[in-house]
Amino acid sequence: MVVRGVTLYLLLGYLIKDIPSNCTKGFQVSINSNDSDLVEGDDLILTCVHNLPDVIHTFGWKMNGDTIQGQNESELHDKKVLSNKAGTYICYVESLCGYYPSLPHVVTVENNSLLLLVVCGVSALVLVLVMGLVMKFKLKRDNGKSSFQVIYGIIQEF
Repeated sequence: MVVRGVTLYLLLGYLIKDIPSNCTKGFQVSINSNDSDLVEGDDLILTCVHNLPDVIHTFGWKMNGDTIQGQNESELHDKKVLSNKAGTYICYVESLCGYYPSLPHVVTVENNSLLLLVVCGVSALVLVLVMGLVMKFKLKRDNGKSSFQVIYGIIQEF
């Protein structure tokens, strides 16, 4: 029984890495950003800031609880974001001192697709009305001509 306890102690001592002496409690990780309220097309820049000692550490990012793959730098940079990039971001630092996540940082992205849709719709309506008025004016002007002369005149204009 004593031999098992000693063997287990030696095995666990070998598996557990030594924690550096400069690792103390109370480390903080936070996110700094260029802006939290974005409009589609803006750049999103989030920076993970920490006060951990200068030991080997890695960074990670999560959006809405899901790990963002391929993002292991202290800065998260997305160019020309769309509304699907809105959400809650968390950065975390893993080091010999432990795992330290930041507080959630909420990013909102305003969607301008409705405005674009309205502008395109109004433009199309104006174009159709102008074309209709031009056709009406041409028909009144060409009322006395034969059909062949009207078609020939339209073809010549193009």
